[in-house]
Amino acid sequence: MEKASWDRFKHAFLVLLVFVAAAGWLYVIVNERRQNDPIQIVRKRFVFYPEYSHGVWREGPCTRVDTEGCREITYTVPVKGCGPVTFDWRVFPGDDADKTWSFDGTNPSFDETKYPLYAFVSEDSQFIDSPALGKPLPETCQLK
Repeated sequence: MEKASWDRFKHAFLVLLVFVAAAGWLYVIVNERRQNDPIQIVRKRFVFYPEYSHGVWREGPCTRVDTEGCREITYTVPVKGCGPVTFDWRVFPGDDADKTWSFDGTNPSFDETKYPLYAFVSEDSQFIDSPALGKPLPETCQLK
């Protein structure tokens, strides 16, 4: 009787071990895909402050660039005095997770150093806060 209990325990443990290993591999695969997602590449570099973190993200093919695989990322958020502001980036294909990106700026185009909208994350994962952090927003949108 004791041997049968031990055999059941070994089989149950083996099944549990297989499920845990499969879940681990699934996590690795999903996480790798997510890191190559163009929106995630931009989100790793631009962290919007809480009051501006509820905008709308969009992704589509690049319109002004003739590079195959180029993706255009936009983020639209309402800004006091400016209305809806759209941020534009382009993400270019690269080797594995080594994709490059460029920031095209905002539409309408304004001096972003006067608006505490986002922090930038450098290559070594350091937060670079907006120079306007802690200052009140201008009453009207100061276009460039």
